[in-house]
Amino acid sequence: MPTDSDWVDVEAGTAARAIFTDEAIWQLEQERVFAKSWLFLAHETEIPQPGDYVTRQLSNDPVLVVRGDDGQVRAFHNSCSHRGTQVCRADAGNAKTFRCPYHGWVYGLDGKLKQAAYPPEIATLIGEVGDNLIPMAKVASYAGLVFGTWDPDAPSLDDYLGDSRFYIDLFANRSPAGMEVLGPPQRWVFKANWKLGALNFGADGPHAASVHGPITYLTLSVPQDVVVQQLMNSPAVVIGKGHSCIFLELPPEAPDYAGFAPELVPYYQQTLSAAQQRFMARGLTKVMTNFPNTSWVESSVRFDGKSPPIPFCNLRTWQPLGAQQTEVWNWLLIEKEAAEEFKQASYEIGIRTFSVGGTFDQDDAEAWAAINHGCRGTIGARYPVDFRGTRYYRDKPIADFHGPGTAYPSTYSEMSEFALLIHWQKLMRGEAAA
Repeated sequence: MPTDSDWVDVEAGTAARAIFTDEAIWQLEQERVFAKSWLFLAHETEIPQPGDYVTRQLSNDPVLVVRGDDGQVRAFHNSCSHRGTQVCRADAGNAKTFRCPYHGWVYGLDGKLKQAAYPPEIATLIGEVGDNLIPMAKVASYAGLVFGTWDPDAPSLDDYLGDSRFYIDLFANRSPAGMEVLGPPQRWVFKANWKLGALNFGADGPHAASVHGPITYLTLSVPQDVVVQQLMNSPAVVIGKGHSCIFLELPPEAPDYAGFAPELVPYYQQTLSAAQQRFMARGLTKVMTNFPNTSWVESSVRFDGKSPPIPFCNLRTWQPLGAQQTEVWNWLLIEKEAAEEFKQASYEIGIRTFSVGGTFDQDDAEAWAAINHGCRGTIGARYPVDFRGTRYYRDKPIADFHGPGTAYPSTYSEMSEFALLIHWQKLMRGEAAA
């Protein structure tokens, strides 16, 4: 397979269907995208104390994330340096050391080999043996979000996230005490390519009125024609470096901060900039993807049409298990300052909407599986997928947009989604650094 193929035709506004189904492309992604990008690992509230750890899956590699005795968060390939056995098999916990279950080699919280379990007589003959756990080259945090990269030459996390930090703050850095996770992450698998999830959250606005249809109108308590109008007239933002987002704005007649807890609004006003507060105050739904595979969604919903809407804040990663299979890791976040009753209500709304059993995720997974069926065949693969709305909108940015990035006047523009694929192709060709 050529490595310089025109998978994404920028001028035509199309992309090859093979990018969603081909195993050779998927294998190349592991080296050129996932081995070089900053990848989300954990939230700091998951590992608050020394010895706290979580295990994660980054694409096809197991990872151990642990807070050391010195308070520093480190991440390692979760495999013994002796024979490659997975060292830690629990999802989370607290430990003083990690012992390989195969031959008993022991590692410290800093990843250093403490003991290679040979009998003294053999150890004397062999001498010094063994290596430390394989570390991620860099680990850093922003707004309580822990990221890591395998690439020692990667830019700093701040440089990598760039202007997307302005928008990350709206999800994860909007109160003095910060956010916390509500319970452990949910995990499930759908039968389609990881990029479909990243694109959908990067974001595909129009599908909210078709795939989700009635559930969108019910949970947002907004009439269908109003939802469509807001989708047509809300901005799609190309942030840069593959990061992108959309903001479905409140109808003009709705009050500021509609759907948010009134007791939390002063914290937003205290913490966020004036420009960020405008996004929070007028946002009905906000959706974002940080390249390559970390996504966000927040909205305020209700199911009975009578109760006050409750906001939820969802963070997830799309872990590629293969070209046509993806594992979702799904967290729910809430302000630490929120009342316990409110935290529980937000958690329940999040579970009912965006989770393994959530109404919206059920819809999306079915749609993505149908895309996989339509793209993977011999005949289907001959034809492209269509992002040709970009050809009309690419020269029509919003001149006075009040946030970073380049914004376009409609979520129907497809500009924010397509920008992710353009950046993906640059990395796949070796034309840009992650």
